[in-house]
Amino acid sequence: MVNNVERSLENNQCRYVLRPNRSLSWRGTVIFFLSLFVISGLTAIGLTLLGFWLVLPFAGLEMLALWAGLYVVCRRTYQCEVIYISGNTVRIEKGSRVPEQVFTLGRVWAKVVLKRCPRAWYPSQLFIRSHGQAVEIGRFLEEEQRQSLASELTRQLRPGFQET
Repeated sequence: MVNNVERSLENNQCRYVLRPNRSLSWRGTVIFFLSLFVISGLTAIGLTLLGFWLVLPFAGLEMLALWAGLYVVCRRTYQCEVIYISGNTVRIEKGSRVPEQVFTLGRVWAKVVLKRCPRAWYPSQLFIRSHGQAVEIGRFLEEEQRQSLASELTRQLRPGFQET
């Protein structure tokens, strides 16, 4: 399996944990922001002392916008999707620290659908469908990871398939 997908088998239950790539931790993000804040602040204060006082509020707004962007991106990297396949059910949980959305599908009717976009520059979409309900999974995965997960889930959902 790929780096962002963990697979485990316990008590006749298969579990997949999907996470986005975290290239920078929360602590690293804060250190990065603080270093830019100090550099920008010192520059703005220096220019203010030279008489260019209008630089100070814009530097502050710039740092506020940077912090908001970094916060949103960092929060998205802590999203998680957990797929449980056991017995007759497929349960999908989505959230960051706790499950915020929970979907339960019948395993017998569940089908994995990898929908490719006719335009090459858009990524594919991976769905698990059952009884008219479709749940998209792995939006944050890379294309190769999504294709690998689709084939793995298709094999796992096959009727009568039990892996030990």
